[in-house]
Amino acid sequence: MEKFAFIIHPLSLKNVENFEKGAVGRPKELVEKILEWTPPFKISNITGIKSKTGKEVEGFFVACPLMPAQFKTLSQDFVVNKVVKSCELAEKLEAKIIGLGAFTAMVGNGGKDIAEKINTAVTTGNTYTTTTAIQATKKAVELMEIELNKATLAVIGATGSIGSACAQVMAPEVGRLELVGRNESELKTISSKIEKQTSFKPVVSTDISKSVVSADVIITVTGAIDCVINPEDIKSGAVVCDVARPRDVSKLVGELRNDVLVIDGGIVRVPGEKVNFNYNFGPPPGMSEGCVAETIILALEERFEDYTLGKDITIEMVEEMAQLAEKHGFEVAALRRYETAISDEQIEEIKKNVVCHKTV
Repeated sequence: MEKFAFIIHPLSLKNVENFEKGAVGRPKELVEKILEWTPPFKISNITGIKSKTGKEVEGFFVACPLMPAQFKTLSQDFVVNKVVKSCELAEKLEAKIIGLGAFTAMVGNGGKDIAEKINTAVTTGNTYTTTTAIQATKKAVELMEIELNKATLAVIGATGSIGSACAQVMAPEVGRLELVGRNESELKTISSKIEKQTSFKPVVSTDISKSVVSADVIITVTGAIDCVINPEDIKSGAVVCDVARPRDVSKLVGELRNDVLVIDGGIVRVPGEKVNFNYNFGPPPGMSEGCVAETIILALEERFEDYTLGKDITIEMVEEMAQLAEKHGFEVAALRRYETAISDEQIEEIKKNVVCHKTV
């Protein structure tokens, strides 16, 4: 049976405390220093995956012990070396393809430098994450009865691989497209690329709050450590697909805004009657985020080659991954918000609140 591995890391101090009780009550600075010294380790076996073609694979979660801020504050040489050592452990476990999760996918030139330093195939999983984010967003838009071809779509983090790909795929389907990020020059480059492909000219902006407040649909996927979208930012009746890890949308939005639909991006059902990740990494049992699913799909296909690296996700790659996912029986799960399923009743309540409260 072919094997894969996926590299994860703690997203918060709470994640560390849940896994290691000895960290409870310790100063964050001390915990971070201990994580620097801690070598990568295997967290769990992933079992029970069976494609609808009959093919089976198994895998592992491997921990790269660093928190989000450390990926940005520590030297890049140190961080890249830590990720490489995590991959080397995966190689010892006989993985033939390795997925890079969360911030491990952002360092080393979007995984390219990591791939050059190891002998095993590598992917960030960002292509299928893009696919599932688009599918989930369209489903939410339909439920909220938004006319997509007349709507304004804001892509936050549009200079990243996922954001750029989402913008390229959805540009022909929306009324107005706004690309939002920190680097105006890079935003203009992406805007020009989309205009050449589709004759559709997006607007660019470096002001997140200003862009969000006028958008009917938002896909957000930044590499920020803290939330970037707050309750007062969002237009009444809007759909927000939060693909980022850690999340871009403040939890206060869920508490204070009962007139907007926020969904988690990239949650899919993995095929197999007895799928078990043997570790609570966020999604409910039998489900995963798109990046994990892409690694599994490539293993099922025996595509032991570097796949999604750097920022260049093409429309063709997004379409290919959608086809492979369907072939093996992966599908977008029911819409979820803050890791919890959203009921039809909740969506109807949100729609009623939009009618009653046009302004915040």
